[in-house]
Amino acid sequence: MDIAGVLQIVIVLSAIISASIPLSRYMAHIFNGEATFFDKIANPAENLTFKFLKLNEKEETDWLTYLKTGLTANFFMLALVFIILRFQNYLPFNQMHYKGIPWALDFNTAISFVTNTNWQNYAGEAALSNFSQMALVFLQFTSAATGLVFLIAFIRGLAKTQAKNVGGFYPDFIKALYRIFIPLAVVFAVIMLFMGSPQTFKMQKKVVDMTGATQLLSVGPVASMVSIENIGTNGGGFYNANAAQPYENPTPFTNALLIFMMGVIPTAIFFMYGIMIKDKKHAFSLFLVALTLLAVCIFTIYRQEAAGNPFLAKLGAAVRASKYNPGGNMTGKEEHIGIAQSSMFAAATTAFTTGNVDSAHDSYMPASAAVLLGEMMLNLIFGGIGVGLLNMLAMVIIGVFIAGLMVGRTPEFLGKKIESKEVKLATLAMFAHAFIIIVPFALALSVPAGLAAGTTANPGPHGFSEILYAFASAVANNGSAMAGFNGATVFYNVILGVVIFLGRYVPIICQVAIAGSLIKKKSVPESSGTFPAHGPLFYFVVMGTIILIGALTFFPALALGPVAEHFALMRGHLF
Repeated sequence: MDIAGVLQIVIVLSAIISASIPLSRYMAHIFNGEATFFDKIANPAENLTFKFLKLNEKEETDWLTYLKTGLTANFFMLALVFIILRFQNYLPFNQMHYKGIPWALDFNTAISFVTNTNWQNYAGEAALSNFSQMALVFLQFTSAATGLVFLIAFIRGLAKTQAKNVGGFYPDFIKALYRIFIPLAVVFAVIMLFMGSPQTFKMQKKVVDMTGATQLLSVGPVASMVSIENIGTNGGGFYNANAAQPYENPTPFTNALLIFMMGVIPTAIFFMYGIMIKDKKHAFSLFLVALTLLAVCIFTIYRQEAAGNPFLAKLGAAVRASKYNPGGNMTGKEEHIGIAQSSMFAAATTAFTTGNVDSAHDSYMPASAAVLLGEMMLNLIFGGIGVGLLNMLAMVIIGVFIAGLMVGRTPEFLGKKIESKEVKLATLAMFAHAFIIIVPFALALSVPAGLAAGTTANPGPHGFSEILYAFASAVANNGSAMAGFNGATVFYNVILGVVIFLGRYVPIICQVAIAGSLIKKKSVPESSGTFPAHGPLFYFVVMGTIILIGALTFFPALALGPVAEHFALMRGHLF
């Protein structure tokens, strides 16, 4: 590591935090029903939408109706995009006459995009029409809004006392789209357009290269997709190579900008949460937990990648740092981006569960791969929009319950008694996430179709890690993959589609049910025995709960994959 690299990381993190604070206030105003500077622009569009769809903009429902409405809307959008992808050859903006994609791939893709996962077992520029790409962009907006508004329902369950209704799904959903995601996406799309990303309905552009030869380059509405893929923590790119493709990520500045886009809303959500529950100290404590974990992950990866492969060093073949070469492990990384930003991008895209990549994660050092896997397995280091804080709060409920047992008191959280129902639901959400990763992963390792995707080309711990990464990425709604993994088979399209679906909705159902339980409770006055929801003790209880539960749940799998590969590499053994 060097000072310049550390400085790049610190500047980007500082920019994310600085921008997230005013954004959090704006978001809190929106969901508290308060006036904002954007009302004059948003109100007419919202009113027209409510009128066209015949919706009640002041709708208030209980948690179960809120959940049912949200899930129904998601399933309808899933079916719609499935049909568009299946029959894209009959639809417009298909100048290359691409056929409809196979049913298993269509199943996987539609589920993936509606759940904010954006797993891509295809090369978009070589398989999808511009119309299909725009259908996926539509889901990138709605999936981000869905995650956010389910969190809003949970926050209202904490903030209200002895109430019934958590709000209305459609009013919250439409506000999230018109007041947050669309405006931000437009701003960042314009920036990306000026930085060199294409934005056109043509599908090819003829260029003459430096040798005088003519080439046909794939183009389309790239800037708009890059914007929402990152600002909505989606990750699905127009091109197969994602941010490693120059049209999606032209310069080191845009690389830093993409990291900023991934992180600004998930970070703002923590501060928004504090405003909405009227306890900023509590929210700041949770923010510090997430920031600590993220910083450790970033600098662990940076240190590993900057040090390079110790096996090559022993052979005298390591790349030495110089004025024109940074040294370290540059395999799979873009030279104009470098190790520092690549390391931060990798840590950010798995922490914020975006899935966009600017380098090949398959080429990272084994210890770095363990960190990337750990971030997705926890799925709460800021996490994707809405779901990251939801998962963090589930851990908080478990931690508070354990702390209450230690002192012999009925646990309380933000003035409400935490009883068996809330603990059971929080535990179910946590273990469902782990179960949906580990059990299908074990199934994949037990059948030839599952083994063929990773272990044939890379036997041993590395092949094991590639398949484990796929399932962790799918369940965490991340969508990135190790390059050595081949998921473009019927087996993996189907099994990953199922785990993506379950990994998204099972925890959300449990978490919204917790909100429905908490909102009915009365507020309990603080006493001398009340466990504080902020401060050093709370910080360490939450951090300890996350580390302990994460280690007990996932370390055995990590030990057989990247951890084993790391120690084997230290002893000079390659696979």
